Amino acid sequence: MASSTRSSSPASRAGPRRSPSACSPSPCSVCWASSVTNGAVPDPLLELRLFRSVPFSSAILTALFALCGFGAFLFVTTLYLQNVRGMSALTAGLCLLPVGALIVVLAPLTGRLVGTRGPRLPLVVSGAALALGGGTSIWLGPATPLPAVLAMYLLFGIAQGTVNPPITNSAVSGMPASMAGVAASVASAGRQTGTTLGVAIAGTVVGSAASRGGTAFTAAAHDVWLLVLGLGVGILVLGLLGTGRWASDTAARAAALFDGVDAGAAAGPSRGARVHTHGNG
Repeated sequence: MASSTRSSSPASRAGPRRSPSACSPSPCSVCWASSVTNGAVPDPLLELRLFRSVPFSSAILTALFALCGFGAFLFVTTLYLQNVRGMSALTAGLCLLPVGALIVVLAPLTGRLVGTRGPRLPLVVSGAALALGGGTSIWLGPATPLPAVLAMYLLFGIAQGTVNPPITNSAVSGMPASMAGVAASVASAGRQTGTTLGVAIAGTVVGSAASRGGTAFTAAAHDVWLLVLGLGVGILVLGLLGTGRWASDTAARAAALFDGVDAGAAAGPSRGARVHTHGNG
């Protein structure tokens, strides 16, 4: 009887517990809600009107394509050098060192070239180098001479070293001052997303063959290299499409949409100063 009259515990009064994941919104739902409500709020987190600019949109896609291809290259290459060719982790890293050195050398030179001649030429070079690197890597095998392998890797260094300055330039060119920071941050998000997708896709394709090594791995990697080839062609097409006169006109029209934002930002401090002065008087 005592047990029947005893009050229930706090846990039982609270009802069934729910896991945090059951109540918290997913990233996809947050992005969807943001895209739906951006047109209804005065100061949205991501201004979707930016994507009316062809140079900006092409820069985001280029960042996604370039880093997706480079991420897939790094993932497959490290497994190829260690599992297929039997190299240690240190030796495999040394084989990739020329790629990093080439990126360090080419990046500032490409920035100067973008400043003097625009982003078209570097984007075309980057897309062609990535496509050529993916196409030639299809023929990689367990017995491919190491100098030939390293020469193929240099193509990826050229692609990566010449793509980042024109991405940033295309993303912010023609944008008003109020949107320049947002445009640059979206381009960075495109780079990070591309790297994540590249590693994920490459891991899915070659993951089952990684432990077997040899020709089984190189055969499985063919699909990854075909993907890299297609991404390089996509960068080349975007470089030609997003740097012409028509693309510049779309950037100018998109920037005109934010003239009111810049005017309000400029008038805000002066209006506040006038109110403060009148209050003191």
